[in-house]
Amino acid sequence: MKFLSIPALACAMTLGFGLASAQTITPSRVGPVSQYGQLMTGKNSAGEGRIYGSCQGVKDGAEVQVRGMSLYWSLMPQAVEYWSEEGVSTMVRDMNIQIVRAAMATGNEDWSGEYNGQKLQGYGSNPSLQKNLMKTVVEAAIKNDIYVIIDWHSHEATSQTDAAKGFFEEMAKTYGQYDNVIFEVFNEPTDIAWGNIKNYANQVISTIRQYSDNLILVGTRSWDQHPEEVIGQEVNDSKKNTAYTLHYYANSHCVSGNYDWGGSCEGANGEKAIKAGLSVFVSEWGTADANGGGNPDQGKNSQWQTFINKYKLSWANWSASYISEGTAAFASGSNKNSLQYTTSGNLVKGYLATNPTTYTACATGGSQQGGQQQGGDQGGQQQGGDQGGDQGGQQGGQQQGGQQGGQQQAINSFVPASALSVTFSGKALEISGVNAANVELFDLKGHKLMMIDGVSGTLSLASLPQGMYMVKVSSGSASSVKAISIK
Repeated sequence: MKFLSIPALACAMTLGFGLASAQTITPSRVGPVSQYGQLMTGKNSAGEGRIYGSCQGVKDGAEVQVRGMSLYWSLMPQAVEYWSEEGVSTMVRDMNIQIVRAAMATGNEDWSGEYNGQKLQGYGSNPSLQKNLMKTVVEAAIKNDIYVIIDWHSHEATSQTDAAKGFFEEMAKTYGQYDNVIFEVFNEPTDIAWGNIKNYANQVISTIRQYSDNLILVGTRSWDQHPEEVIGQEVNDSKKNTAYTLHYYANSHCVSGNYDWGGSCEGANGEKAIKAGLSVFVSEWGTADANGGGNPDQGKNSQWQTFINKYKLSWANWSASYISEGTAAFASGSNKNSLQYTTSGNLVKGYLATNPTTYTACATGGSQQGGQQQGGDQGGQQQGGDQGGDQGGQQGGQQQGGQQGGQQQAINSFVPASALSVTFSGKALEISGVNAANVELFDLKGHKLMMIDGVSGTLSLASLPQGMYMVKVSSGSASSVKAISIK
């Protein structure tokens, strides 16, 4: 679910980040984001970790697997060609992608690349360039109604904590209210202890959670090959919406069993984490060698895809570029408007061909809480309804969403519908009849602008800009939807 606390809203107003401009990008089609909603972690009835969508919630049969492409480092013209609205749109049209990953260079990298007269340097040397590239890709994804991973593409993020926190604060403020957005806070840690990775991740996650409860991805030790080391040592996430990444290259990594030298296969590591209840996300994989070279092996790729599909793992293939590497998807002569494919690209395009070609918008606007994570084993059912997208603000119907176990929040307990009373007067909501309610605010296009939990008594909305809004107040099975005017 989307949320902004009243203090955060006031801060946003001070910084010029008003609600009037917070939700201005609208999709040009109905795509996977409209159908699935916000991606969220959860467990199936067997206790295995999966990814779900907020439209249907956490329940067996509602798992979401999205597949697409990862852009190459934002440092070479053969890659930056696709860090564009045209590039993203072309991949949606020609490759049927559901997700794009924007692998932003984070340090002082300078590979002597230049694109359209701009010297391509990493975030540490040229933050404005890199942020502009990122914003272009994110907004292109939103317009195409696909998911987008904002990737801090670093192997040494633990030495970049302050820079990462500043970057993700801006990204979460600007785009954290869009269901499209996923935050990848650490691309591929080197062979460092999980405790060091976790300490860094906790700080960045805390920053993001001030503005967004969208899915967060955290890398694991040794280039994302050890998600099993997270078991029992998960990051601190107030919204319980973090998945852990597994990366593989088909020619270099094995799916099951052990290597001759005794180490377990990367697929086995991922399976162990999944069966322990962790949600795993393959934010990067390649068809050939781990160094980007080599020629794709059809048999090895098929083994990995069988594993991926068994556990419904979402993925982004490396890489959407025409650099001279065996894992590059595009051949020389390609551009952002026209794609020609390498052996790797044709193989990946074949996998993507099985993605849906049409989507149906979630009946309740794709934004409702379909089972808020509370930890523990999968529990009972939660009633989730939400505001639809019609201008009239008609209330979306009730939908059953799986409630993941652990202690239930007060707002999820049963409340007789007749007990809840909501009035609006003098720029304030008066809520009575319940101990704690969930308050959600929408614009008249159905975009969710904020969510506040645990409200009772008076809630001032005086900090909102002038205009018309829809407010939904809910507690358990009781809910009330009102149109309000701030003057």
